[in-house]
Amino acid sequence: MKNSLSHLPQKKQHELQDIVEVILKNCTEVEMIILYGSYARGTYKEPWDLEDKSGFRQISDYDILVVTSTKEVAQDLLLWDKIYKVCQSLKKYIADPRILTHDIETLNIKLAEEQYFYSDIKKEGIILYDSKKFKLAEPRKLMPKERQKIAQDYFESWFTIRAEGFFEGYKFFSSRSLYAIAAFNLHQAAESAYKTILLVFSNYLPKEHFLEILGKQAELYCSLLENILAKQTSDEEYRFKLLDYAYIGGRYDPEYRILPSELELLAADVKKLLDLTEKICKEKIESFA
Repeated sequence: MKNSLSHLPQKKQHELQDIVEVILKNCTEVEMIILYGSYARGTYKEPWDLEDKSGFRQISDYDILVVTSTKEVAQDLLLWDKIYKVCQSLKKYIADPRILTHDIETLNIKLAEEQYFYSDIKKEGIILYDSKKFKLAEPRKLMPKERQKIAQDYFESWFTIRAEGFFEGYKFFSSRSLYAIAAFNLHQAAESAYKTILLVFSNYLPKEHFLEILGKQAELYCSLLENILAKQTSDEEYRFKLLDYAYIGGRYDPEYRILPSELELLAADVKKLLDLTEKICKEKIESFA
């Protein structure tokens, strides 16, 4: 893990140091403070980066993981709400601090299991404070039952809750003639299905939202996924692009338009994707036993 903020402007470095000081002043059981996300990678966006740009417009937050010595402190919602409010009261940040908390034992279990989110934090993160009392765990070889449980948890979170939930959202908004937001929900159902496959089969989640890319990655694990979202004819290609753009257009583009008939055809394809995802993922999860 890195320990330098030299890629950030001095103003940003000072802001992060202010946040660290607020955290340490208000909590005595902090073992590590880690910057992760876009500010750690150097890919952050500020308001002037988004001027005169249509579509998705989101200013980056300061993503901060605070590692505590005990679970009780990590789960003390009142404490962390207070710390967040103190940071906000300084009123000198363009970026909001978004603080995630975990105790060291829980974090090391997740790292040892190579859970994708925490592995990425360790790989890309920058240490802002370290008590030197603990070390972060290295990944270990998992027992089949452990791998099965992790895959089952991913399936329930990304397929049962997200993919199927978003598909129900598509039906709800479509029935109310809210076609743009229905298209966004349909996109999210497809995205979540692809990500379910990638998590169950590879234990990794790419930072990607576009279906064209996710589909190609998922096809590596099951050839039946090829062209399951049809795009062989010019009409199919046009509809697929409407769906892929719905991630942005369905929420942020006032000019985004999609017909009910186009949605129905796309929904039939997405339903096939969900059905196949459920089948191959359940088979893969069973194979870990």
